[in-house]
Amino acid sequence: MNFWIIAIWITLAIGAIAFYPLLKRNTHQNSQKRNELNKAFYFDRLKEVEQEEKEGLIEDNQQTKLELQQSLLDDIPSQPDITVNGKKSLSPLWFIGLIILVIGTSSAIYWNVGSWFTGTMLEMTHKKLDYFYERIKTEETDPLSDQELNQFAMALRVELQEKPTDDKSWFMLGQVGMALDNGQIALDSYAKAVALKPDNLQYKQKYAQLLLFSSDPKDKEKGEEVVKEIIRIDHTNVDALSLLAFSSFEKEDYKMAAMTWGMMLKFLPENDPRRPTIERSIQSALSMIKTENK
Repeated sequence: MNFWIIAIWITLAIGAIAFYPLLKRNTHQNSQKRNELNKAFYFDRLKEVEQEEKEGLIEDNQQTKLELQQSLLDDIPSQPDITVNGKKSLSPLWFIGLIILVIGTSSAIYWNVGSWFTGTMLEMTHKKLDYFYERIKTEETDPLSDQELNQFAMALRVELQEKPTDDKSWFMLGQVGMALDNGQIALDSYAKAVALKPDNLQYKQKYAQLLLFSSDPKDKEKGEEVVKEIIRIDHTNVDALSLLAFSSFEKEDYKMAAMTWGMMLKFLPENDPRRPTIERSIQSALSMIKTENK
């Protein structure tokens, strides 16, 4: 929208600069005004000569008058200018019409050239969708660049325009949004994937995680509800339990946090590398409980 506002203002400015002179009156009165001034000067000077003659300051007044007449004739052009008084070369309607013509022409060029170029770029990017799906298989050893991620997101958007009910593409767009640190794209995409596949716990878990990390209290509340839905369906879901424990600790519900982390330990193997971190988290929660009870 801002682009079009700026484009219109620039077009109007260019049109005003280019076509405004057409609205100015074509009087050609410069020479006429000059002649009138010369005549006025001549008659004023003639009066002065007569006054000087009476005072005896001028001996030969006829010679002085001839010199004045000759000076006046020298200033009068041999070919009088053709004057057109009060007539305009073009009316304001012509000016408005020319502005509309400029806007129409520039818009037509943009739609035929700019839109075609944009459409071609989108089509080319969309054809690389399979390539991007292959690339993410090596993400850990060869991560995608920001440029590739942006192209991946663009290709997914084009795909979703054609297949708006493709939950997998929505979820992947959310993943790409997270990689680009674009939380809004990720949140909207995860929400769409969950709406299309409400039984998919992976979708729910990613959606809940993003909601809980939001700064909006309403998002956090919604995220906790989604986490509890996951646990009701699968009480052994360690990732969901971890999110619930984190949310409880953040709300200073240390008892709930310690209990949730304790449940996690029951479902983790003895050699799981996460166990030491969870045990320290439990001790931190218990310590906070003791502090509150003092």
